Amino acid sequence: MAEQREAEIGAGSAPGGRKKRKSERPPQSAADASFNQALERHRKGDLERAETLYRAAIQADPTNASAWSNLGVLYRNTDRLEASVAVNRKAVELAPDRAALRNNLANALHDSGRFAAAEPYRRALLIEDPTNPLRLRDLAATLRAIDRHEDVITLVDAAEADGVADEECRLQRGFSNLMLGRYRAGFADFEARFAGGEVTLPKLALPRWTGGPVEGKRVLVTAEQGFGDAVLMARFLPRLKAMGAHVTLFAKRPLRRLFSGLEGVDAVVERVEAGSQFDLFTPNMSLPHLVGMPEDAPPPAPRLTVPEDSRARAAELVAPFRDRFRIGIVWTGSLTYRGNRRRSVTPEHFLGLAAMPGVQLFSLYKGDAHADFLASGAAGAIVDACGADRDFADSAAVAEAMDLMITTDTGIVHVAASLGLPVWNLLSAEGFWLYGRGERTPWYPSMRLFRQARMGEWGELFARVEAAVEAERAARDGAGGGA
Repeated sequence: MAEQREAEIGAGSAPGGRKKRKSERPPQSAADASFNQALERHRKGDLERAETLYRAAIQADPTNASAWSNLGVLYRNTDRLEASVAVNRKAVELAPDRAALRNNLANALHDSGRFAAAEPYRRALLIEDPTNPLRLRDLAATLRAIDRHEDVITLVDAAEADGVADEECRLQRGFSNLMLGRYRAGFADFEARFAGGEVTLPKLALPRWTGGPVEGKRVLVTAEQGFGDAVLMARFLPRLKAMGAHVTLFAKRPLRRLFSGLEGVDAVVERVEAGSQFDLFTPNMSLPHLVGMPEDAPPPAPRLTVPEDSRARAAELVAPFRDRFRIGIVWTGSLTYRGNRRRSVTPEHFLGLAAMPGVQLFSLYKGDAHADFLASGAAGAIVDACGADRDFADSAAVAEAMDLMITTDTGIVHVAASLGLPVWNLLSAEGFWLYGRGERTPWYPSMRLFRQARMGEWGELFARVEAAVEAERAARDGAGGGA
């Protein structure tokens, strides 16, 4: 889950902060006209035209700090982060006293991974406006990104005592508690995740279960975020069933066969029909808080169903490579997820592994970027194993046929690790808040975590991965295992 941070788009003010009356305004210059038109286009979402007009306004009047800053906001919103940092610096140079401009620069620095550079701006903005929960939230998010989780908890605790912290601030504290393995406190704060609007509740004519007895109640467990989250949270369903509930799980079609034998579920459905009889519903990611989270370690991963026809299909696919060390890879997750850019790489990042003697790579990716993979040079060295898969059950069978899975943090990671398969999970410097800080995670004993040493630097991480694969293969060969 990514954080929403405000972008402050503004036209500035008259000298002394007083808006001029219409009758007092001088005729518009060409620079003013371009800027005002850019602002209008920007607010209406016409970013291409707004960019052209901002640039024209800056060329006509390079002292217009608002034009520089608004252009920086536009660049940030279109993932041109280096450009966003550069033009926001220009804005702050011109008007260092304007908080909105410094906030926009801090946003750009944070999103580009320059967390240490963003922190002093965040801290100063909070000192200037100490009762503003948005400033508190943003500072907490930046401190989390540089692994200062104890500081986040202390900061939000103090602000909560003063009546400043809102739900989005508590969510930041929740992320930090979860990163530190303080699960009960973390998931309690995680219930605040709906406040920012990034995660929404399903529109059902049902009361939401927020705690209390459910014996004899018909409870619908809904999907909330990605496929991986659904697999992750399935381990809590037996605890809900043990509370006496009749449990119906909503699961999208790609997960249906994989979930067909889940423990603790009375029924799995792909849609909720009008007139369906349920007493309560809960999003799946609220289960740890509602059914009780052990403090020492999570419950074991769910038992997934891999059908025999999927296994037969996978065996036929990998048969020509039976003498190779087989590595399954995935490089990106859902392209619609706002934080996907930070956690993803390209297929070409895996070519060093593909070139190793005795190694064969298999792509387990299926999604909107599949055509890009087939058009890349990487498709000549990496077998397209799952592009035509029917669902996650097929992908799970291919994962079972691998010697090792090496992927970025996507849904197949959760599937493979739930099956107890060896998985190397490649994480950004921030990492996923649930996994913790180390190389291992109690959520998945078979998973090994590889983290970026610095935000955005995948090259060094892949060098470590390649060295680890060499060591893994040497160890297996020494033990007489082979591929």
